[in-house]
Amino acid sequence: MSEDTPAPLLEGYRVLARKYRPIKLSQIIGQDFLVETLKRGIEGGRLGHAFILTGIRGTGKTTTARIIARALNCETGPTPEPCGTCSSCMAIAQDRSMDVIEIDAASRTSVDDIREIIEASRYKAVSSRYKIYIIDEVHMLSKSAFNALLKTLEEPPPHVKFIFATTEIHKVPATILSRCVRFDLKRIEAPTLVAYFKTLCEQEGVVCEEEALGLIAKAAEGSVRDGLSLLDQAMTYGTSQVTAAQVRQMLGLSDQGLLFTFFQALMEGETLLSLEKLRYFYQEGADPLRILEDLLDLTHWLQCLKMSPSLAQDITLTPEKRQKGAELAETLSIPSLTRVWQILLKGFEEVKRAPSPQKALEVIVIRLTHLTPLPSLHDLLNQGGDELPLKKKILSEVKAGTHPAFASFEDLVEWVSQQREGILHGNLVYDVHLVAFSPPTLALRLTQKAPKNLSQQLQDLLKETRGEVWTIAISEEIGHPTLYEKEQKAREEQRETILQDPLVKTVMEAFPGTTLVEIEDK
Repeated sequence: MSEDTPAPLLEGYRVLARKYRPIKLSQIIGQDFLVETLKRGIEGGRLGHAFILTGIRGTGKTTTARIIARALNCETGPTPEPCGTCSSCMAIAQDRSMDVIEIDAASRTSVDDIREIIEASRYKAVSSRYKIYIIDEVHMLSKSAFNALLKTLEEPPPHVKFIFATTEIHKVPATILSRCVRFDLKRIEAPTLVAYFKTLCEQEGVVCEEEALGLIAKAAEGSVRDGLSLLDQAMTYGTSQVTAAQVRQMLGLSDQGLLFTFFQALMEGETLLSLEKLRYFYQEGADPLRILEDLLDLTHWLQCLKMSPSLAQDITLTPEKRQKGAELAETLSIPSLTRVWQILLKGFEEVKRAPSPQKALEVIVIRLTHLTPLPSLHDLLNQGGDELPLKKKILSEVKAGTHPAFASFEDLVEWVSQQREGILHGNLVYDVHLVAFSPPTLALRLTQKAPKNLSQQLQDLLKETRGEVWTIAISEEIGHPTLYEKEQKAREEQRETILQDPLVKTVMEAFPGTTLVEIEDK
């Protein structure tokens, strides 16, 4: 019997996510808009008959649905603060209420299941104010099931409420969404999670370092349930005290201080030192992909730090580490950090595909240590003074102006074609009559099909590409035919010339019905 002594203790243990599950709207964290809207709706009696709650895992969708059910059916209500002691609240809390039916749409997807709901919804609640249907993961319902639900959802009996929850709102038909009041539950911010976790630790009698809570909140990625599961695991591992080192080991994270040293060695080109640091992380149990994620996070943080200190608020970093990061950011440029980011991002995919992730990561480290900063164009031009061949050539071209002058309007239009300005080139060929051409002055008459800003487009192109300022006037004079009309006229003249050729005449007389189809320029 002594061997079985711990069993009752284990059977009575409840994980933090269930033990501290909110039972009132006031206990929900990080969803202020949702809480305030529901509170005012319940107090004012202006709640709809159908709700749909959407958001990532662990943000409180099912919890909110149960709280709404309690609030509507509480014997002292409807009230935003259900008593929790009446028979209705107790029955809902213990999942034995006959009037609050919770359905998992992932396992009951068929139209027959929905027909059962529709049939049962006709009858009034047994012992409560409302009959409430909570359908979790509603996006898993079949198309036929959704269609069967439409009519009842649009005009339900007055005693029926529907509450849907889903993580994939885009899979729910628009016809369903239009019949529901939608609430989007956002990710919980890390500082809010840290404050919440700190309160729970005090209630559990566990001492937890601020940095450890920050690491857990960051790993939770806005999900309360994920964060509570990690906190539960950390408490089990650390018994009465949870430290940042324990959490890092639990999550497979690298020590931030060592990570800064590692990153600095990479940027200074210390290959051997960098490989030693990497192998130390590996021996401590850090996953290669997790190391790359940490380096990507640090690179992003340093870029934000260089742009603005306000963009680089990270709750997992102590003031000393922020100072160290600021010093490191001073020595690196944005282009260098951008190249590091690109190498790490490409390396992330390489490590995932590699048969030996550790070796692939070592190759990436070697690549980073041999990363040399690229000089800017300004530095290249100024290196060696005015005698540098490249600079000399550029300066001479700028001073002399190497762009050949346009001998005719046709040359100008051909140049526009070479700039890959297809639409502008087509307008100049088909929709423009030349009135006067005297560079840098041009007078044109536009057809009705030509865009009104054609002259401005051409002026901008000439200025940006050639550095020339042209005056382009729009005239009402008839001017010359369009380039297309000129080309057609030239082809007609060429056709007539060919048809008058004696040899061609002889061929056409020898073969009656012969026509000249196409003329090819050789």
